[in-house]
Amino acid sequence: MKKLLILMLVLGVTSLANGAMTLQISVGGVLDPVDSEIFLLVSETIMLDIHSPDGYNGTEDCYWALVADVDYGTITGGVPTGAAPAESAWFGDNAQASGLCLPPEDGSWGFIGDVSGVPVGPGVYIDEILFHCVGPGDAIVNLYSTLDGITMVLEDTVIIHQPEPMTIALLGLGGLLLRRRK
Repeated sequence: MKKLLILMLVLGVTSLANGAMTLQISVGGVLDPVDSEIFLLVSETIMLDIHSPDGYNGTEDCYWALVADVDYGTITGGVPTGAAPAESAWFGDNAQASGLCLPPEDGSWGFIGDVSGVPVGPGVYIDEILFHCVGPGDAIVNLYSTLDGITMVLEDTVIIHQPEPMTIALLGLGGLLLRRRK
């Protein structure tokens, strides 16, 4: 019994050392963006990336989906970088049709991994993903992953603030009045 407990302890520590790959969203090149600092106007765009702060261990191949509510923004494109595991790919802008998210979300999706199991260090794995603001309000961008194609795991979330047009108009009028008073 004692040997079994020691074996389980050793296996548990080993599994912690070989932990699953963590994926995160970077916004405009900032690896750990502060949600309160991300603002876009309607029709503006910003580049998003998918990075792994702890790297790929050679065994945790996964499908990913970077999605947002289509009433607030669209997410398109994606290119694997030289830092990504060898078999990584971008598959398209139809994550919802591929079963990786539910309406009203949609966006880009792809694969991160390497069939030969070669570990890769931390870095940006997928870049050149474009978020295009289509409506006012807060756009919640979610990054999902799945190891088995069935169970989706929410990896990271970023909020992109999109001010209401009336707020912008009132700020502009206030600025004009302040300028006129001087």
